[in-house]
Amino acid sequence: MTNETDTFLTEALALWSGRFRFPGLLVALSDGRVTSPEDLALLGLEGIAADGNEYQTFLGLISTGEFQVVEEALAECQSLETAQIDELRTRLRRRRAECLQNLLGTVQQLLDRAGAAEVDFDLDRGALIALCERSWPQVQERLQAKEDALRDSLREKRATLRARCEEAARRAGEWDGALGWQSDALRGVSTLLEAGQLRAVELLLASGASPRPGPESVPPLRGWSHVAESPSEVMQWHLNAALRPRTYERWAPADQRGQELLEAFEALGDNTEAAAAQFARALARLLGTGPEESPAVSVHRVDGGYLATITGVFAEAEISRFRPADRAELFIADPETRERPELSLQQPYIAVGRSLSAADAPERGACAVLDLGHLVELVTLRSHVRLQLLRVLGRQWPLAAFTGGSVASLETLIGSEPGERWHVLRWIIDLAGLGDLTTADALAFQVGDDPALLHLFLEFLARKKRVERSQSSAYDDVRGWSKDPQFARTVEKVVLSPIADSPAAQVAFWAALSAAVPGQTVTLDEILLSAATIAGDEMADNGHVSEIRRGLARLEALPLVVRAGEEEVHFDRCGVLLVLAGEADRKVQDALFRLTEEATAAREGNGRPLSSGDWRLYRHALRPELRRYRELADTPTTKPEELTAAANELIAGSTELPAAPVDGVSDVTATLGEMEESFAAHYPEIKLQIHAPDSSPVAVSAQSLQVILYELLTNAAEACTGHGEQTVRATVTPLGTEFVVDVQDSGPGLTYVEGTEHVVFRKRESSRGPDRGLGLYNARRLARGVDGDLSVRSRALGHPVLRGAHFQLLLPRA
Repeated sequence: MTNETDTFLTEALALWSGRFRFPGLLVALSDGRVTSPEDLALLGLEGIAADGNEYQTFLGLISTGEFQVVEEALAECQSLETAQIDELRTRLRRRRAECLQNLLGTVQQLLDRAGAAEVDFDLDRGALIALCERSWPQVQERLQAKEDALRDSLREKRATLRARCEEAARRAGEWDGALGWQSDALRGVSTLLEAGQLRAVELLLASGASPRPGPESVPPLRGWSHVAESPSEVMQWHLNAALRPRTYERWAPADQRGQELLEAFEALGDNTEAAAAQFARALARLLGTGPEESPAVSVHRVDGGYLATITGVFAEAEISRFRPADRAELFIADPETRERPELSLQQPYIAVGRSLSAADAPERGACAVLDLGHLVELVTLRSHVRLQLLRVLGRQWPLAAFTGGSVASLETLIGSEPGERWHVLRWIIDLAGLGDLTTADALAFQVGDDPALLHLFLEFLARKKRVERSQSSAYDDVRGWSKDPQFARTVEKVVLSPIADSPAAQVAFWAALSAAVPGQTVTLDEILLSAATIAGDEMADNGHVSEIRRGLARLEALPLVVRAGEEEVHFDRCGVLLVLAGEADRKVQDALFRLTEEATAAREGNGRPLSSGDWRLYRHALRPELRRYRELADTPTTKPEELTAAANELIAGSTELPAAPVDGVSDVTATLGEMEESFAAHYPEIKLQIHAPDSSPVAVSAQSLQVILYELLTNAAEACTGHGEQTVRATVTPLGTEFVVDVQDSGPGLTYVEGTEHVVFRKRESSRGPDRGLGLYNARRLARGVDGDLSVRSRALGHPVLRGAHFQLLLPRA
């Protein structure tokens, strides 16, 4: 009888209109289990205590990931307004995509851990994906059980391998029960064990040779934050045997070469060419590339010290790929020099000096300091000295030292074979100080096989590690990249760049992401159905079938596409696409609107001189007519002829600057980021490179800044059009109370005689046809109106690659 009563109560509650304010009841009822009256009462009391309304209940369920409960309840709840339901469904879609990304990232991480350890691990990815559509808490429960099982397997295998290693070390006389491993090689094995690289350890035990285990096999330097002594104290112990305590044994040089290097460092106090040459030779000997007696090293006097060239820094087999020539410039500073030198060398270099410290650099730069603390640690090493030295330098150098500075260089460096790509990526991340093994795993999952995305994420990590070094781990930075709005927009732009000019291809892209999880094949029919479902009555009568079919075939150009044709597309399963899928429905609508707009203009023969995102609009940022044009362009009901008339009125206006205020506050970094997409659409063949800090606030109005940057970037783009690899670079640098914006291009350069380039700023001065010659004139007027300036840099100081014009803009800090 009790069971019948329980069933009746459950069925009654399932029909009760007030249940939508009780999240616990909704979950219990959705599970289909017969819950006892006592449990139902407790769930009801919890809902009463929370005192939430229906909308808050749904928000909470979406946050916890009870997706099926929300979908079922939204279909039945009569208490919510239509706008609220639409918003909740959008939140549901985004949260589901976020959880799916977390699921696949965790699954990949578990599979990688199992593969690196070569242990049996059973995991049904498809079943978990299906479950994630319904309930994230249930997925978490299953994942936790799988992770616990894997941890037990790893613990058991790790213990077995450690025992084998200890036994092998005892037989070789390299194990002490109190002190542990007695050689760097075996300490490296211990590091591999802790990192979970059990397969690599098995290979080492079987063959005695290294199976290229990667950087995690080499323990990091101790670092002075973990020791009681200071570098200066240890240095005195090296120089005076009478001062040495018992703990000196921990710091004793591995051989005579280490002692000679420290003595040579002390001799730099003499500030002579002979002392500088002695140090350079001692460092070369420590790196093992010169003859044992005295490698030949030439030193030259330069401003602030001496300059020498040494080899051996990149001589280690695994790191030689980053600089095959293996030559590094060594700056040896005068004893009183405390500031890092700024030398115009072609590659990042090393600096050494009695008063230089590696900790004094807040940002990465071409100069990496090798200070006394690092030297004292390096001389104690019996192996991997070059690698440890490069770790010290790489955390200070720009990331380009290990990526080549471009997507093409990085692609060549990492190769195409998946195993080799991951291996090289681990070295890049380690040497540049960006993270560890888990970071490499997370990166590989997020970016798939797209080298442009990989390059972008590595730059993102380098920036994060500089700005927020102590706030979050690199692994969390990679997993949470979408929480950075500016970076997320850049990621989307990079993914879509091959189809940026095709609304039809973008409709196919977003509709395919909306139709199925990346990693599955999506057909044209499914894409058309997805687009029609999202657009509803806004879908054109013909459905744009032919355009979308052609656009679908263009998806073949995307690196994250496994295959594509006019009938289907198969995306790579990666984190970036999983995140983008959360915005797919809204993006489909936007792309369909652009596609319809484009098709209407083509049919009516009424092409618009300017679209709402046209690059040329920035030229008119100070003109009052622009506001009316933007309002018309953003209104869906605006007739094409109205927009055309407004555009013609805007273009036909005076090219003189209007009497508008130039004072205000804006941000150069944000403005360049905003203008980048329009520039790329207007000049698709030109590569725009932007190097800027996270923020660069300046004392000039946003509209004035847009006009200045428009004129500079347009001038550069027109100059380099048709001249080989077409590149425009904008670099923003803080300088005292100002920000410096350098705009360079790869064009042929100014035609004026050296020393007379200033005439380019004269009114109506131009070699590019009539009605020209006001752009740079206006830009300089605006800059000087806020106590800034605009000038041409000397060609004698020109960039070795970007040999065209070099304009330098100075703007006061806000």
